[in-house]
Amino acid sequence: MRARSGLLILGIVSAFIAMPVVRAQDPPVTSGQASKDKNKSAQAQSGRLTRSQQKKLYNELGSPYRVWLDDDVPYIITDAERETFLKFSTNEEREQFIENFWLRRDPTPDTPENEFKEEHFRRIAYANEHFASGKPGWKTDRGRIYIIWGKWDDLEQHPSGGNYNRPFDEGGGSTSTFPFEVWTYHYLEGIGSNIKIEFVDSSGTNDYHLSTDPGEKDALLYVPGAGLSELESYGLADKTSRFTQTNGTTLPLSEFSYNTGDQDEFTRLEQSAKLFVAPPVKFKSLEELVTARIVRNQLPFDYGFSFLKITSDTVMVPITVQLDNRSMSFEEKDGVHLGTLNLYARISTIGGRVVQVFEDTIPAISDEKIHLRQDNSFAPRSVPSGYRAEGYAQRKYRRGQHESESAAI
Repeated sequence: MRARSGLLILGIVSAFIAMPVVRAQDPPVTSGQASKDKNKSAQAQSGRLTRSQQKKLYNELGSPYRVWLDDDVPYIITDAERETFLKFSTNEEREQFIENFWLRRDPTPDTPENEFKEEHFRRIAYANEHFASGKPGWKTDRGRIYIIWGKWDDLEQHPSGGNYNRPFDEGGGSTSTFPFEVWTYHYLEGIGSNIKIEFVDSSGTNDYHLSTDPGEKDALLYVPGAGLSELESYGLADKTSRFTQTNGTTLPLSEFSYNTGDQDEFTRLEQSAKLFVAPPVKFKSLEELVTARIVRNQLPFDYGFSFLKITSDTVMVPITVQLDNRSMSFEEKDGVHLGTLNLYARISTIGGRVVQVFEDTIPAISDEKIHLRQDNSFAPRSVPSGYRAEGYAQRKYRRGQHESESAAI
């Protein structure tokens, strides 16, 4: 005696690329080659992959997993995680890794929502909307910093460039600049406090790049006698000395030039390198991981699926959710026992990006003699390969109370 409800239709395309292995005659071994072989041997003993091994394993990945590595998480996945992912030989292992990848970063693993994942994809969408410049916004320097570190605490914008009065630590005086922005973060973990990041659009195409030279935004830098600093305007310094400084900048000389750590070349280069590194992962304990995966079994249901080939590269997958009438609660009205089942489903990519959500309320009728079966069909729009479906069922009690059960379908 089971009530049938729920039908999900999902288009799936699978693609695998096999790369041939070409063997060449070994070249004569030189001292340099011997040193490289020694390094490779050390990498093998430590379990690490060489670059050639990583490239080979990457080429063997299916398209959805390449997209996950290259488009979804390239800025937040650590080197160790990437190597581990490449070593997997089955899609089941890869999908389990992706699930745990997000779970390890979930600040509230005991709730259905993963705030970190939702915020990550929100940042990607924001970057694409605001930082695009002939290429997707997430591929720009501003997009990368925004995706890794989030929104700035303070923002200084000069979208048109133009007249600029230098602060004293940049030499003072007036000049004209290219468009530029300064993002200030009060604190970044692993980097420090009061972090200022400058982006300059020297090409005028909205392609702002991260700059480690505060003098790079000066549009009059190479124009003799223009855009002079205070000392230069009084004849106390020569503009040509900007190109012979040892601090790695082209800023004008000033009495403040060597008294601030921000002007130290190695400090700025180190900060720049750290900004592009994947942020630290706060690993969850095993107990937290287990707890997060526990699902209440108050409303158990089963599911099944079949495959209908539509074209040479498209398969439709009907998914049927079933639950026992005995698991339902009914109210009697005019001699008929009525119940309500709420169904919620979502389609997401292998990497966890939700692309469609749909839900429905299904009435159920039952009495001692009649057990009615009902089917409900969902028709999501066509989607590319490598998608996941998740379904949730919720029964409605008397007085509006609810219980729910969920499962990955």
